[in-house]
Amino acid sequence: MSDAPASNRHSERAVVRQAGLTGVAAGISVLFGLLLDVSIAARFGAGRATDSFFVAARIPLLLTAIVMVVANQALVPAFRTSLTRRGEAATQRLISLIVGVILLAGAAMLLLIWLLAYPLMRVTAPGISSAEVATAASMAPVVFAIVPLVAVSEVMRAYLNSRYRFVVPALMSGVLTAVAASVVLLGPLLGLRHDIHIVAWAYLAGAVLQVAFMTLMATWRGLRLRPSLHLGDPHLRSIGRLVVRPTTGAVLNPLARLVEQILVSFLPPGSITILNYAYRLISAIGGTVFFRSVIVALLPRVTDAHNRGDQDTVRRSTELGVRIMLAISLPLTALLAVLAAPGAVAVFHRGSFNLSSALLLGTVLSVYSVSLVGSAVQRALLTPFMARLDTSTVLRNTAYGVAANMVMLPLLTLPLGLGNRAAIIGVALAFSLSQYVQVAHAWYRLRPTIGWRPEGLALFTAKLAAASLLSGAAMFSATMALGLDRITGRFTLIFLTLGVGLGGCAVLGAALF
Repeated sequence: MSDAPASNRHSERAVVRQAGLTGVAAGISVLFGLLLDVSIAARFGAGRATDSFFVAARIPLLLTAIVMVVANQALVPAFRTSLTRRGEAATQRLISLIVGVILLAGAAMLLLIWLLAYPLMRVTAPGISSAEVATAASMAPVVFAIVPLVAVSEVMRAYLNSRYRFVVPALMSGVLTAVAASVVLLGPLLGLRHDIHIVAWAYLAGAVLQVAFMTLMATWRGLRLRPSLHLGDPHLRSIGRLVVRPTTGAVLNPLARLVEQILVSFLPPGSITILNYAYRLISAIGGTVFFRSVIVALLPRVTDAHNRGDQDTVRRSTELGVRIMLAISLPLTALLAVLAAPGAVAVFHRGSFNLSSALLLGTVLSVYSVSLVGSAVQRALLTPFMARLDTSTVLRNTAYGVAANMVMLPLLTLPLGLGNRAAIIGVALAFSLSQYVQVAHAWYRLRPTIGWRPEGLALFTAKLAAASLLSGAAMFSATMALGLDRITGRFTLIFLTLGVGLGGCAVLGAALF
């Protein structure tokens, strides 16, 4: 697709088509991510070794999530605006400067982590043993090395998204996870280490090939990097000021996850691992496959409309985004709430990952599904603010959600007892409910900002919710009738779970019709 003004090609069909194609590509990436998680689970189970890895990887993985948020919220609209107002050459020079800063900061970070790995691991997981802390510290420099590599990849993706290129960049995460899964699966055959350290090296190998892939794709689409460290460049400084608030907001969520980890580290061994798997899955299914795919297709168009002063298009695009998000998230919530448990048993119950761990993972995933509608709608409502480069509103929205999460976390977790691994269900519930605080704030701020008065949205939502409830009820009835909780054969369980899910989709379609 060319860089012609969005007014010449903006249509609902284009947004839906591109979001759909991007979602398919992102879905492929998620499947590779699932393969990686299943590979780790089957080989190492859910215990002290995997807890050590996820303690080591928690901060670097959260940092990569921060980079993705900042790239989506700030860099995509900033690059699009730069391409429109300053041209291709100036934008490419700006991107080269950003890459240079990332590599310099990444080198400094790795030196710091090498010096402070052990105390950092101890502080972020005070409840685990000294041996686990030592294991985590030995892996920390390796997994932290993925952060600057992923950051460069995200800059490449932001450039491609700003050029209305969405599908190939959505495969980015799949490159990392496919390579990492291959290393974990084939490591023993290649004579690599047989302990948990192989997972850390697998992630690093994936990050290296990911940045090579994204740089190649961006170069193919016209980007010419010219490494530079001219830190006084005014446009680079402008980007630096622009990303302060998105970065601050993006940091709040990882800080909340670290607080969760500190609490969960006092629960029985394996709790950190199971919570990590559940959070990664719900983030991948909702955020990566569906929700982000809609936003990346919508945001450049809304940015162009705002730059033209076309508020009518901004309003129409925002409502379209909300409707698409509801159409995805409501049925998806029903599907996951019912089928997460049998699905988790079918996929994760293998090797060292026992049945009780798989069942608990499915239960936590079902609770996390409550967050999907809130997470989806909140993203759509914040799109006009991102397009306007209004980072203040986005930051406050995140702060309110995190504050609500932190208030509810001890109230919903501690009553279950620190000796009970099922207490992680309270962690998932606190996170899920906090999403709706963000929806309320974004809705409140949007009305005076763009004069948004959606017509027919309440009726649309009610009909979709009713159809989703019917679908969920049908799947639950089928689950009980077939006794999915009693089936032990993996392939039988996979086949029946897929059948129930397809039946639920058929009921949804019939109800909507």
